[in-house]
Amino acid sequence: MLWIHPLLQAICMVLATWVLFMGLQRFRAQHLGIKVLFPWKRHVFWGKVVHAIWLLGFGLGLFMGWYSWGSINLTGGHFLVGVSMVPMILLSLITGLMLQKPKGRRASLALFHGTVNAVLFAMALYQAFSAVAVIELFLLP
Repeated sequence: MLWIHPLLQAICMVLATWVLFMGLQRFRAQHLGIKVLFPWKRHVFWGKVVHAIWLLGFGLGLFMGWYSWGSINLTGGHFLVGVSMVPMILLSLITGLMLQKPKGRRASLALFHGTVNAVLFAMALYQAFSAVAVIELFLLP
């Protein structure tokens, strides 16, 4: 049962990479003036999926840590970065929903949304690397 969290988050990392790539296409078009195809609907849909999986994975990680080890804070930095990702995910979702409403060009909001998501992606990369140590310490015999 403990493997659900890392497997779910690994799948989410692949999806997050794809969504970030689509967002970079938007950045290139809007801020660099490069003509590229931006699959807006696909970016919006899969972005919501990634954020939902990240939140679900966070909840599962907390539950499984508490259920299996009686504590949620045994993984050190992995736990702390996971906790700090939650408000960033919510901020990203809110700004993404604001951008989803057609009200004209909002380049600064899009840039802020993209920056928040780039930071989230960096945090998720840290989570992936720190998860290796967590798996070796707690999940492998």
